[in-house]
Amino acid sequence: MEPDPFLQALPAGADVPSALYLLHTNPGQYEGRCSIIRGSGWIIRLALQLGRFPPDADDIPVKVKIDCAGDTWPWARDFDGHTTRSLLTFDHGTDCVREQLGWLTLWLMPEIDSGRMIIHIRGLSIFGVSCPTFFLPRLSTVEWQDETGQFRFDVSAAMPGLGQLICYRGWLKPVHGQACTG
Repeated sequence: MEPDPFLQALPAGADVPSALYLLHTNPGQYEGRCSIIRGSGWIIRLALQLGRFPPDADDIPVKVKIDCAGDTWPWARDFDGHTTRSLLTFDHGTDCVREQLGWLTLWLMPEIDSGRMIIHIRGLSIFGVSCPTFFLPRLSTVEWQDETGQFRFDVSAAMPGLGQLICYRGWLKPVHGQACTG
């Protein structure tokens, strides 16, 4: 089993908070709550459909199932019945995380800053065609451990000239007996 792609992309010795480390090293099931805000306009709707992103929702249950198959980490995110699946791998050519979401492929670069994992977008392809750098979504994605030790996430993306794509934020905890503790 290869290490989690996000941990592979971080510099050696990065100080990853324990709640993030648990989620990124232990395949298993996680559950929590989440709110989702989608952008508007037909281009935004099309982009979200290509990535199979969830609909708008406020304070809904979310379940995440993380598996590992060799060097691929499949993630299935169940937003109250709407499932968004992705495949994560470490791209040795770019030293980035490669995430396949439907017809979209993202290249992501994490960094740890003040106890938070901040995730930057480095590339995007749609139907296998690379997106020009000037048209890359503006990503504001942060994972952190709150004061109670719980894993929290805030994912937000916007398209240049078009506005907000999607924003979803919430928290997760391991389902009892489903995730290893190290």
